[in-house]
Amino acid sequence: MSGAYAYPQYGPPPAPFAVGRLVAAGLFAVAAAFAVGGSFGAFSVYRFESRLSRGPSSSTTTTTGWGSFEDPLPADPLPTPKILYGIPLVVAGVLALVVALLLVLSARRPTEPPAVRSFGVGTTGLLVGVVSVIWLQLITIARNIAVNRPTDDIAFSSSYVIGTGGYLILLAALFALAGAVVLVVPRRPAPQPVPPGPAMYPPLGPEGQWQQAQWQQQAQWQQQAQWQQQAQWQQPRWQQPPSPYWQAPPPGWGPPSQS
Repeated sequence: MSGAYAYPQYGPPPAPFAVGRLVAAGLFAVAAAFAVGGSFGAFSVYRFESRLSRGPSSSTTTTTGWGSFEDPLPADPLPTPKILYGIPLVVAGVLALVVALLLVLSARRPTEPPAVRSFGVGTTGLLVGVVSVIWLQLITIARNIAVNRPTDDIAFSSSYVIGTGGYLILLAALFALAGAVVLVVPRRPAPQPVPPGPAMYPPLGPEGQWQQAQWQQQAQWQQQAQWQQQAQWQQPRWQQPPSPYWQAPPPGWGPPSQS
């Protein structure tokens, strides 16, 4: 309570959440999940079938972010280098998750921290770059197999398809790119919280600013009325001039006095 006024004291209302930062945090979190999960999925699946006199045989080669796997295993496997795309994908996914966490923690700040914005844009660049290299390789291999595939040879057949992991990392790059766009696009500043008013006119809830303005205006009106009233009291009063038609009554006029 504030003196004779029955208005409870309220502090400034909490700052509203920055919706843009929360949206960007959600996009980066989804990108992190897709990047890490897609690295363990199949980027591509290559199937080869042979119909020779010794009997039909087939083999399947699955490529992931952690190497290539053949089924069935050859008796004499060729020494092929493994390109571990899963390492940069997991690193980019972890960084995207850190960006999402920082955006959530800074959602109530009135200004957007530039360090978090730069960190998010850099993480997006890393993820988009790795995914671009992987997809360029996938498209190149698919085109080469389609061009060199024999059309009149019935003894051999092959197929090459892009797997689920390839599409997951592509979605991860798109989500991260959308989150970076949300961070970079300028937005109007968030409304400032209402500062606590004097004890006589405390702000009440989220509408405290409007109520405080009304109370201040009423206080100004009351002060102006008091000034006008004081000015009227200080002015000299007008006295009626004596009338020539009025004379003082003679002595003894009036009711007799009781003595």
